[in-house]
Amino acid sequence: MMAQDSKRPTYLCKMDTLRQIGHLFWWELKTEWRNRYALGSVLLYVVATTVVIYFAVRQFSPMTFNALFWVVLFFGATVASGRSFLREGGRRHYYFYTLASPEALLVSKLLYNTLIIWLISGLSWALLSFFAAENYVFEPAYFTLALLLGGIGLSAILTFVAAVAARAGGNGTLMAVLSFPLIIPLLFLLVNAGGYAVGLTSGQESSYLLLAVAIDLLAMAVGLVLFPFVWRD
Repeated sequence: MMAQDSKRPTYLCKMDTLRQIGHLFWWELKTEWRNRYALGSVLLYVVATTVVIYFAVRQFSPMTFNALFWVVLFFGATVASGRSFLREGGRRHYYFYTLASPEALLVSKLLYNTLIIWLISGLSWALLSFFAAENYVFEPAYFTLALLLGGIGLSAILTFVAAVAARAGGNGTLMAVLSFPLIIPLLFLLVNAGGYAVGLTSGQESSYLLLAVAIDLLAMAVGLVLFPFVWRD
């Protein structure tokens, strides 16, 4: 009986955290739906960037398709994730501080940003394929898996960096300076994975995805450990 009682608080705490994550994630979706201009501006940025690339490049190749895709995705993800904690500034920070645990807040933001980055990935892929007028992705299943893993990793890294930048005064320059060195290993793997998907490389395709999974897990673990200290500062 005593053993059951000792387990009960932990169980209730976990259930409460999951409930908080669900509520906060739903709140993010509803807030974004009310203020559609924010998401619309990010998607417009992706569309405009792709159109400018088309005007500048004209002649696509597998190499240019792969390189330009990850460039568009990286900057689109940075713009989208950079505003993650803008709404939690000032007095609202203290409201969320008492409302939910830091871990629940971070996970809800991470899930939402992952969803947005996946949306940006799909839009970028469709637009670049349309303007290239040719299908350069010869391994669509592999490329899709790389996009899913890349979205999780980018979201995990950029969401935490956005929190640090927001607590430092919401400096966009700080967001860019902190995020780029942390993103380089993941981007290296994603570019190489994309290279395999478009037929540029072969032989190490499984290692790219396995290392991307490792980076995703490491980024999420580090964020969950460090974010409470950032949020309570």
